[in-house]
Amino acid sequence: MRLFVTHHTAYAYTAPTQYAIQYVRLTPRNDPSQRTVAWTLRAPGRATPWKDGFGNLVHTVVHDARHDRLEIDVDGEVETTGTHGILPVASDELPPAVFLAVTPLTGAPESVRTFAAQFLPLRARGDLAFLHALMGAIHNTVAYVPGDTHVHSNAAEALEQKAGVCQDHAHLFIACCRWAGIPSRYVSGYLHTSAADGRHLATHAWAEALVEDLGWVSFDPSNCQSATHAYIRLAVAFDYQGAAPVRGIRLGGGEEAMSVRVLVQQVQEQQ
Repeated sequence: MRLFVTHHTAYAYTAPTQYAIQYVRLTPRNDPSQRTVAWTLRAPGRATPWKDGFGNLVHTVVHDARHDRLEIDVDGEVETTGTHGILPVASDELPPAVFLAVTPLTGAPESVRTFAAQFLPLRARGDLAFLHALMGAIHNTVAYVPGDTHVHSNAAEALEQKAGVCQDHAHLFIACCRWAGIPSRYVSGYLHTSAADGRHLATHAWAEALVEDLGWVSFDPSNCQSATHAYIRLAVAFDYQGAAPVRGIRLGGGEEAMSVRVLVQQVQEQQ
């Protein structure tokens, strides 16, 4: 499948900003599931590309001129391939065991441990049985409700509220996996869908868990499925904080308002 993405992020400030620096993780990764045909990043100031410790391509955007608005745009085309949601462990990536690390967003207090423990007997049939049951339970327990959580909400809070968005679903899945001793990582990206409500039409997040003899297997609790050729992977990390599409700091600016517009379209290939 060929997918064309346009992604516009705009920051508006109530007072002039003297200096802003943004860390932008909006460039697709290179892996067996996708190939970047063309990709362009446009932002004011200086954009310096580099790779972080997870192998994500990051641009550091520095804007040191006085401004009251900052806009970042990316667009491009990606060719995706169905891999049944499975990716091999690359020889140049971090050892999978590092993805057992607990973070503030993926901790497993008693409520999370109790939730995950009910599926542990399924591991007698293999980790895949446990992981698919866990994904289905999160999908059925934590309703997709935009606005009930925020980017600093953790796995336990989403479970307690029984509501959240894709980031919360991924964090809860990861928290359960790491407590069970299964390396798991957060994935940010895009999802093309024709769903009538459009709730997952654009930016998305899911998780990948390490399964012996298979590799990294994707699990998307929000949609209760593994990744297909409708998914584009942007960044992987321990949690949202390390894979966020745009994060930054600024000097001045007063109150900030952010708006995002994303469109993911299938490109019709010529016969």
